[in-house]
Formats: sequence, structure tokens, C-alpha cells
Amino acid sequence: MDRYLHVWSFAFIATIMSANAQFKVVGPPPYPPNVARQKIRTLLEAVDPANRVETVKTLSGLLSWYRDPIDDELIAAWQKDGRANLTELMEPLADARVAVGVIEFSWRQQRQAAFRPEYAPMFVNLMTRFPESAQPFLADLLGGTPNLSQPEAETVCRILLDMPDVGTWKKNALQILPHYRRVAESLLAQDLHGSDQEKIYAAERWLGDLRAGAPGVARQSTANEQQSPRGRPYSRPAVNESTPTGDQTASVARPRTSEAPAPSPAAVNSTPVRPSLQAAPRSAPPAGSAPPPYSGPKSGTLECGGGPIPQNAEYVFRNVPLVKMQLDYDTKTWDARLAPGDGQTQKLIVRNKSSGPQKHCVVHWTATP
Repeated sequence: MDRYLHVWSFAFIATIMSANAQFKVVGPPPYPPNVARQKIRTLLEAVDPANRVETVKTLSGLLSWYRDPIDDELIAAWQKDGRANLTELMEPLADARVAVGVIEFSWRQQRQAAFRPEYAPMFVNLMTRFPESAQPFLADLLGGTPNLSQPEAETVCRILLDMPDVGTWKKNALQILPHYRRVAESLLAQDLHGSDQEKIYAAERWLGDLRAGAPGVARQSTANEQQSPRGRPYSRPAVNESTPTGDQTASVARPRTSEAPAPSPAAVNSTPVRPSLQAAPRSAPPAGSAPPPYSGPKSGTLECGGGPIPQNAEYVFRNVPLVKMQLDYDTKTWDARLAPGDGQTQKLIVRNKSSGPQKHCVVHWTATP
């Protein structure tokens, strides 16, 4: 009995020691409050690219005791002319209070000086991490159309284009961006001519959304919207809106456009069956030029190729027969919709709605009356 009690006691003590080892004891503050505040202010006033890393390290070490003074001084420093040196400090040091203070000041109090394109990445970071900080910005833009200078409009558009598609951001952006269409399309044209593949994909999607138009907003075309660097027109496929497509997440959405193999009559393994989809709507042909009835294959199999398809990315099957069809595919992993294609064809667009990349997608289609 004593042996078991000894073993139990040893295990209990070891458990307590392990639990205690997870915590770090914070000692007394190294400086009186007024001295600490002055040191923080001096560090922020002197920060530059050469000492930024060391400044962040020093201030991070003081957060345990001086969170509020650091917040106060960060907000105050942003309101001064040296704010350009602070953008790289916001990500490691800012909290919700700093985000609200910085964005409120920049957007509503000193828009001309503090709400500028070069600060847009920082605003995106703060609004993403602390959504409450974006409320004044969105409230003003959704409540009317502020008269913005060119740099201010560029900053607004860049934020809306770069924010992750979470919550209602995409919906709000599609209400706001048409009011600044020329600026938005100019920024997207720059993205399309860049080397960042993610930005190219995102820009093509945004241009398609903007070209779809918004109620009550006149369209302003630009010379840059004719063709993308990859030789394809900037266009958004007209989709059958009755086909559910699921939520979109811009931070990871990356459409993949690739030629699909020609449909073949081969069958695939049984998977959940979707209801029949109507053929993608098309504009009526001129009188006397109606296409002949479809007389091709009545069924086939579509398989995607190439590399893995990321989460929330799309894969496009082209040259799909223009008929109403029933689709058989893994509905737990994919969403599908039909869109007009070239000539008398349509496109089948599948989206990866799973939690990770998918290497393969197989869709069996059958023409229905």
C-alpha cells in the first residue's frame, strides 16, 4: 500500500510541476509608468527601417506591463507626420484598440494625409484581424458616395479588392466599387500585368464581377479591359443562378481555368447525384439562324487534369454539350454550375468546397429531356 501511495504522490507532484512549468512569472514593472511612457514615445519617434526590428522586440518585451501606454503612444504617433515608419509595427504590436484608433483617424479625421494607397496593406491587415475597426469605413461608403480624391479612391478600392471574402465583405465591396469603377479597373489592370499569380486570378474574378454591373450604377469602360496578359478576355461566365455554388472566400479563392478532355461515354463509380441542371442560358439567335437540334453523345465523363485544385478554387470544363443534363459527382467535395461557352457549347464549372486541395475531380453527365 505504501509503495502505491508513494508512486501516486510522485505522479501528482510531477503533474503539478509540469503544470507550473507552463507559466512564466512576470516580475515587477521595470520602470515607473511615467518613465515607461516616455521610453515608449522615444522609441516610436525614432523608429526607422534600420532599427525597426529591434524596436519591435523592445516594445514587445514591455507589453506585459504597459499594454495601455503602448496603445496610447502608437495611436498618438500615427497622428503625427512620421506615420510612414509605423506601418510595419502595426502587425506585431497593434490590438483592437489601436486598429480602431488608427483607422478612425485616417478615414474620418485626416483622410487626405493619412488615408493613402501606401498604407492600404496595413489597413487590410488591421480590418481583417479586428473587424470592428472597419465599421466607420464601411458605414460611410455604404451610406452614400463620399467625394474622394484620386489617392483616397485608390486606397478605398485597394482595401476592398484585397480584403478576404469573409462575412459580408464581398457583398459590400460589390455595392461600393461600381461608384469608383475607373479606379478599381485601373488597379485590377495593374494586378493582371504583374507577376503575382494569385493577384492575376483574383483580378480576373473581380473584373468579371464588376462587368456584371450593379443596379443603378452606370458602367464606365476603360481601354485596359479588352484582354488579359494571358490572351483571354476579361469576362465572367453568365451562370445559372439557380445552381447553388456555396460561399466564396477571397483570401484563398484561386480559379483554375484549363481545357478539359472531350466528353466520352465512359461511366464512373457511383457518387451522389445532383438534380438535373438546365443548359446555360444564351441570348436568342437572329431570326432564321436557329441552331439544329443537338444530336451528339447523350452521356459522358469529365475528368480534371493538371495540378491539385486548391480549396475554394474553380476548374472549368469547356465544350460541354449545350443540353439540359444530370450530373453525377461527389457533392461533399464539389459544387457545380453551368455557364455559356463558345459557339453551341457550354462550360461546367466545379468549385472545391472541401477543407483542402483536391487532386482529382470526375463528373459523369447524362442528357435529360
